[in-house]
Amino acid sequence: MPSRSTAIRRVLWIVLALNLGVTLIKLIVGFASGALAVVADGFHSIVDSSSNVIGLLGVWVASRPADQNHPYGHQKYESIATLSIGGLLLVAAFEIGQSVLARLFGAEVAPNISSLTIGLMALTFIVNVGVTLYETHMGRHLKSDLLVADATHTRADLWVTLSVIASLMGARFGLTWLDPLVAGGVVLLLTRAAFGILRASSEVLTDVAVADPEAVKGAALSVPGIQWVSKVRSRGRSDAVYVDLHIKVNPAMDTAQAHALASEVERRISAEVPGVVDTVVHIEPSAQAASRWEEISFKLRALADGLGLSLHDLHAHAEQDGGFSLEMHVEVDASLTLGQAHARVDEFERRAHAALSDLRSLVTHIEPLPAPMALPDEEGALARAAALRQRITTIANGLAGKGACHNVELHNVGGHLTATLHITQPAEQPLPESHALAETITGRLHAHEKRLDRVVIHVEPPE
Repeated sequence: MPSRSTAIRRVLWIVLALNLGVTLIKLIVGFASGALAVVADGFHSIVDSSSNVIGLLGVWVASRPADQNHPYGHQKYESIATLSIGGLLLVAAFEIGQSVLARLFGAEVAPNISSLTIGLMALTFIVNVGVTLYETHMGRHLKSDLLVADATHTRADLWVTLSVIASLMGARFGLTWLDPLVAGGVVLLLTRAAFGILRASSEVLTDVAVADPEAVKGAALSVPGIQWVSKVRSRGRSDAVYVDLHIKVNPAMDTAQAHALASEVERRISAEVPGVVDTVVHIEPSAQAASRWEEISFKLRALADGLGLSLHDLHAHAEQDGGFSLEMHVEVDASLTLGQAHARVDEFERRAHAALSDLRSLVTHIEPLPAPMALPDEEGALARAAALRQRITTIANGLAGKGACHNVELHNVGGHLTATLHITQPAEQPLPESHALAETITGRLHAHEKRLDRVVIHVEPPE
């Protein structure tokens, strides 16, 4: 599939060829008939071809990859080319304005107008209508401001061609005043279109905001743990938006946790805000105080990360003297001996007491971290476990409801059999109830299937 820049260049080449054909027809008809308006329109059509050439050069430069001197890429060169087209529109308006004044205050010259002259001009009008529709459609499809601007230029030229045809008709039937009247209206239309293009391209070059700040904030705040979003800024074009913002997180988070939240913010903004190609997130500590339990949890997990440990099932108990006691499960590298694992957990406990002055006691349950992924059983033992999967499904459905259990998998890790399964429950079901259901199913499976060493249940809402 061709790249965006390649597709834009193809459109410009097609339009350039059509514009050159229209220009040639107008110049031949104008010189043959002696109609100055047609000759002027022919030279004016050269402006269309020039804008296509400028557009091709602009897209070629804009498609170049980022380099040391242009770390954000070369996309703005397309906007510079678009700005040039706006300038050409103003030049065209000025030229037509001069022609209007010359027609009003100069000597009248009767050109030799025939039906063929009018017919050929009508043909150029039809070609320009096709060019306008095609280029506008492709500009919107490819999200190219350049193509849309060039189509606007061509659309304005339709009025120029109509004014010329009207002047030819007027000259043939004696209505010489019709040409300057229509041409004056064309000047106003061209000027309006030119300023519209100049405004749009200058907004890109001057870094006018392009993304809805509320949409950016909403995407960032949808990430759990983001407490505040501020200083949202954006720039670029509608198809290449650059965003930067500040987020505030719990000050007790360690660097890795805060970085993970920032990465998730970037992913959600890119997914939910149209056109975003890059997001820079600045992390700040929140002035909002964390709860005592949040502070304890973050500090303990940071200590565990530093020692290569993993924590789960943290429980706190208040003591009468105002302090608290903790109990938790600590997962340790399975390759360590009991003595090595115990020494590492002892160090974790020592650091925890040093970091938490009101910690009275800490009880840890040491567990091995999950073993590496096992290779498939070569003898095909798991492939013959269909009956066990069916029994697991029957037991789970008996507790969770018909059809609730799915995706039952069996894994043999180091001679230990693990079953994983998904359970579907209503989305509005309270989380404690879902957890209790998973615990009940786990207990029932262990009671009925003695071969199972471990059961992992994922409870989820319907898709």
